[in-house]
Amino acid sequence: MTLAARALVHDYPGPLRAVDGVDLDLAAGELAAIIGPNGAGKSTLLKLCCGLLAPSGGEVSLDGTPLGAIAPRERARRVAFVPQSLAAVPEVAVAHFVLGGRYGHLRRWSRSTPGDLAVVADAMAAADVAELGERPLARVSGGQLQRVLIARALAQQASSLLVDEPTSSLDPEHQLAIFALLERLAGEGRAVAVVTHDLNLASQFASRIVVLQDGCIVASATPDEVLRAEVLEPVYGAHFRYGRLPARGGGERPFVLPWSG
Repeated sequence: MTLAARALVHDYPGPLRAVDGVDLDLAAGELAAIIGPNGAGKSTLLKLCCGLLAPSGGEVSLDGTPLGAIAPRERARRVAFVPQSLAAVPEVAVAHFVLGGRYGHLRRWSRSTPGDLAVVADAMAAADVAELGERPLARVSGGQLQRVLIARALAQQASSLLVDEPTSSLDPEHQLAIFALLERLAGEGRAVAVVTHDLNLASQFASRIVVLQDGCIVASATPDEVLRAEVLEPVYGAHFRYGRLPARGGGERPFVLPWSG
């Protein structure tokens, strides 16, 4: 499975060009971290790639089929999107909300099956929210809500997973757990892209880091190739200290420390 963006453009009213001629391929088995300053176009790019926004120019395709030509239910089976938050929190229990991720697998007007409920239970366990099933969604914390959103996306069982800043409200243990989960999903053959401001989580877990600036991709390579002063400082400024630490499975990975002075 390959999700591909070609010459992708998106303009907001103003006009404001948020994405400017992006070419991006996301392949099965890959965990790609998308980084860049605030306002670089990262969230807009993910929304274009899952069909939540229509491009002003260019095209997104799945295995060569334009995204707009794929019916909504089929698209839900193939691409899952995890937003940063919800504009409005529905008055439902957590388990019922996660069950909504099965939309693409249910026939119109049909009821969920024991198989659907088993998928939901597995998704909630993977996101560490199994104990929240009966709790009203409006009564979970910000960090718990982020993990519930991930569980709902996992329940879709989509081959592509697009995740927007999943760790911004999480403690360090859950930050590591979420990135380990995304890495495992990629290892199982899904195509995974995650927007993050945490360069060190990207270094530890991503197979590729994509750097976005002013709506354009300015770098796309391995963590070793991207997390370097000559790549990062034109984008972020000279605000880092660099080093290397032992990596899981052997070898080393770069780390980047924000530093003043």
